Amino acid sequence: MLKTTKYIFLLGIFIISTTACSLTSETVKLEEYFQDSSLEIVVRKELKSENPKVSEKEFATIQSLKAPEAGITNLEGIEKLTSLNYLDVTGNNIDDLSPLLSLEKLSEVQLGDIYFTGDSDETVGSVIENLEKKGVKVHVRSRLSFEEYDGPSEGIFHRVQKDNQTVYLLGSIHIGDQTIYPLNQKIDVAFEEADHLAVEINIEDINETEASQTMMQQGLYQDGTTLSTVVEDEVFKDTVGYLSDLGLNEEMINQFQPWFVTMMLSEVALGKSNLTSENGVDKHFITRATEKKLPIISLESVESQIASISSAPVEEQIESLEITLDSMDIYEEELTQLIRVWRSGNIDVIAQLRDLSEGSEQLAMDERDLLMADKIEGFLNADDGETYFVVVGALHLAGENSIVDLLETRGYSIESPGEF
Repeated sequence: MLKTTKYIFLLGIFIISTTACSLTSETVKLEEYFQDSSLEIVVRKELKSENPKVSEKEFATIQSLKAPEAGITNLEGIEKLTSLNYLDVTGNNIDDLSPLLSLEKLSEVQLGDIYFTGDSDETVGSVIENLEKKGVKVHVRSRLSFEEYDGPSEGIFHRVQKDNQTVYLLGSIHIGDQTIYPLNQKIDVAFEEADHLAVEINIEDINETEASQTMMQQGLYQDGTTLSTVVEDEVFKDTVGYLSDLGLNEEMINQFQPWFVTMMLSEVALGKSNLTSENGVDKHFITRATEKKLPIISLESVESQIASISSAPVEEQIESLEITLDSMDIYEEELTQLIRVWRSGNIDVIAQLRDLSEGSEQLAMDERDLLMADKIEGFLNADDGETYFVVVGALHLAGENSIVDLLETRGYSIESPGEF
């Protein structure tokens, strides 16, 4: 994920006593182990010692190290703390986390915010994954950090042709503000050529009452289970606090499943931002198609999308809920960063973001893309000489098993804007 510095492993030194034939610890100066003076200060403070020299036995007495916002940039040497069980390094600008992998007794680490820029290697993400595989509880919040894009929005845009059939594929962002517009001229020109618009769901055809009832039926526990019995007390308390903004009381909230609560929390956060679905790319083209009286095709249904979301294992639903709660304070900022990525047309970053999906979430996205790719291939085989303009979420057009990947596997040539 983030750019990393090379990790240098420091060998411990053991001296064999010629008189007793036993191992003793050599004392060394802290600065010989810790290249980062801020880390050295924190360790010295924990040892409660002003002695410039420290033995390995003394290093091994440290089981917990709290160093939030301590100005640490380099963890080299921390492997000497062989008994370290808990570590807090939130608020420090650390590029290389690999020294943590040497801490065999580490069980919990607080990392705070880690920023994803897209132009660096994946070492940090790999270290975090390996720590979790070792059973370490890692507290981390992934953030995006991208510069504002200057110029018309590029989006993720492609063209696919077969004989007299043409399909334009636009990867959209579902919510936004007026900074999204104008779009790249080629996108607008392509839309003007279109005979059909295809979207995930034509929101103009949705009966909001029926959709709400369907979601409510799927989102309520039907077997007597309650939310408060499946999530931690603090999670339930925070959920009730946020959803009170929607006029919901604790008794009602307690009947909801985690996935449904997560969706409602997103609505609360969106309502407090300057971003709206009305400014989303999907809505933009649905409005234009309606004005042009273009036929609008839905690639999915409300029911299928709800089924995809609600079918996740409860453990994944709870994890998603906890992540959402933890991100409520940065919701608008992170969406703004995502808009910057989308506006720049950086398909590599979009693909990397898709790769962050795991478990049933990844399987559900792959299944949705397979079904949508089948329908899009149907447009290419329609033999009606018409042009189809397809708008789906940007993640559906980037990365392995995406719609674009599936069409390429089936032998179709995918053209980028520079090629048409």
